[in-house]
Amino acid sequence: MSLQVLSTYKDFKTKIRFSWMLDKSYLVKQFTYSLSQYMPSIYAEIVLVLDSNKFLEFKNIDQLKIQDRLIDIWFEPELYNIKLKKKFFSGPFQFVVVQYEFAQCQIADMDLEYENINDTKVILLRCIDPTFYKMTLDQRVTSYGKVNISSVIKKIAARNGAKIKKLVDTDFAFNWLQTQYTDYEMIRFLLPYSRSTDGEDMYTFFMMNNELYFAPISANKKYPIRFKLDMIKNLDGTYQTSDMKAIIEKYGSKDSLYSFHHGFSNFESVNPKPMATQSFISNKSHNKQHTGVATRYIDSIIEEKTLQEIYISNLRHRIHTFSRLLTFKAEAIPEITPISCIEIISESNGKTKELDGIYYVASVKYTFGMTNTYPDLPYMDLYLCSELDSKGLANPEGRPIE
Repeated sequence: MSLQVLSTYKDFKTKIRFSWMLDKSYLVKQFTYSLSQYMPSIYAEIVLVLDSNKFLEFKNIDQLKIQDRLIDIWFEPELYNIKLKKKFFSGPFQFVVVQYEFAQCQIADMDLEYENINDTKVILLRCIDPTFYKMTLDQRVTSYGKVNISSVIKKIAARNGAKIKKLVDTDFAFNWLQTQYTDYEMIRFLLPYSRSTDGEDMYTFFMMNNELYFAPISANKKYPIRFKLDMIKNLDGTYQTSDMKAIIEKYGSKDSLYSFHHGFSNFESVNPKPMATQSFISNKSHNKQHTGVATRYIDSIIEEKTLQEIYISNLRHRIHTFSRLLTFKAEAIPEITPISCIEIISESNGKTKELDGIYYVASVKYTFGMTNTYPDLPYMDLYLCSELDSKGLANPEGRPIE
């Protein structure tokens, strides 16, 4: 999908307000933010210009703790896509400023609202979600009792004041103990042992606008967002594809990957279960698993057979999601997150091509300008992954390298 000449978003301005500068809002030159399966929070970069007087006031940030460097950023009057006839979240996005940089700059024709055009600073803010940052501060010792993992997540969310936006319940109860972990470290520790009541694994966790998401990356597979890639009209540079077949064959086969515990009471190796789902649902009956070429033993720190099985199945399934990687730019659709599924339809002269399939969102990065057209049209960089290897639909997961 290529960006159109005319923006399909209604006119807007991107604005920011600082908790330590409450007198007014300021124009933002560029606002980018990223969400990923492998980053626990929304990460944002914000570029704006302040004149010398306002910059001195901005520098009061140096006296504040990071958790007190609060900012709001929003689209005014709204973020509305004319083509899709849909209003997306317009803000305010809430962040804390972790780091900032500044430099002298020249004022361009489009830079309005500045009092002293001869003395200005361009400022780059690097930001994360406020509640996520709170989760990283204190190490705790907490006993949760014999509960499932989703119950632990709910308790951690309540303790930090996080709102639960999406949480899929897990299926196995265990005596969970948090031992000098931060709340974020505890959640990361629990992810590989998480399995839903429907047998789905590959959970991801992220925070956005003080809201918590904890769900399998296939949570929205029933409602994929569809993109068409015309292989003739689209330039070769609009997408890239690759696979990691060698890694999959080394660590991803079912018959040669085992988990064991280093303790003295459990010496039984544990086979992973078959993957519950694959990223393309059609024609599953003829799918093949990669044949193992070597036996691999994975040391688990928990001496519990069911949890070892979940752990090794999660690992194996994660590896298979890198069977194929696909990246391209498209017009921004801000509802896409790491728990979205994307369906790609690639065509050349009306015939389907090898990129067809349903993909997981490994990462998405959104970029918005000062307005809906300047300096860029709203766009996103999508990084997608799939359990289908480069052989495509005809032979999912393919066969081992000969």
